[in-house]
Amino acid sequence: MRTPSLPNKIDPWRLATESGRLTGSLALAVLPRLVAALHRADAVANVALTAGVDRWGVHYIKGVVRTTEVELVCQRCLGVLRLPLEATVSLGLARDEAEADRLPEDYEPLLVADGVIGVADLVEDELLLALPQVPRHDNRRDCEANGYRMPGGMEHAPPLATLASLLRDS
Repeated sequence: MRTPSLPNKIDPWRLATESGRLTGSLALAVLPRLVAALHRADAVANVALTAGVDRWGVHYIKGVVRTTEVELVCQRCLGVLRLPLEATVSLGLARDEAEADRLPEDYEPLLVADGVIGVADLVEDELLLALPQVPRHDNRRDCEANGYRMPGGMEHAPPLATLASLLRDS
């Protein structure tokens, strides 16, 4: 079964008022800020979002955005790091900063005065937040497989021991 593509733009206030859904897929290649952070961008984001108005009158968009495996560069060994991304979305719509400050803690604010927003921008923002701050293999053996070697004995040496040895040599 083919996953439907997403619309280019939505009116989030109307979507929430109508208890709408956004379900579909989006190629990561069309997300330029995310592409810049990836080693390769041939994966797809699967989007499953619902919108509505909660019992306190907050217009929201909730759901999940997932990717198949993306490729990042490990910052320890500079090898390829493959991992899936998943972003849990819980956005409260706000027209201004004051309204955003009044949102319950369950929601991250999405400032939208009136009008439409780009669905790709929304998905890209959530995936960027799901990226690890410092991508690296969990297991150092994966780094060693890419040629990374811990300097001999440095794991247990005092932090400034190398500096002290350089000062002695000069």
